[in-house]
Amino acid sequence: MITIKNGKKDLEMRFGIGQLDAIDKALGFKVQDRVELGEGLEKLVPKLESGNAIAIAKIIKATTRGQQHSPKNDEELEGILVDLIKEHGSLKKFGEIVLEDMGKNVLTQDVINNSKALEAKEI
Repeated sequence: MITIKNGKKDLEMRFGIGQLDAIDKALGFKVQDRVELGEGLEKLVPKLESGNAIAIAKIIKATTRGQQHSPKNDEELEGILVDLIKEHGSLKKFGEIVLEDMGKNVLTQDVINNSKALEAKEI
């Protein structure tokens, strides 16, 4: 489990069904502003590997939702991202930590393994 801070308050990044659904929607895309296609979980691994700030902010928002001190606005998300960069050196390094944790979670390990299999095929 990964703990992050929103100011001085601890938050747990959770990867349950509700959080994964929120990530899928947040990283998915809309077609002609009408149809929402999930598929965001397919983009999760590359976004974390690259340290994409927008994607990581969306992932933080999704994985901390429902918690008392979850980020409520962009300023709080920015503060969390800045703190993560200070703590880990980069968002890319933080993304690696998240991926490692997800590889241990029964609900997310297939996402990680499938991504690794695709990378191996491309090489």
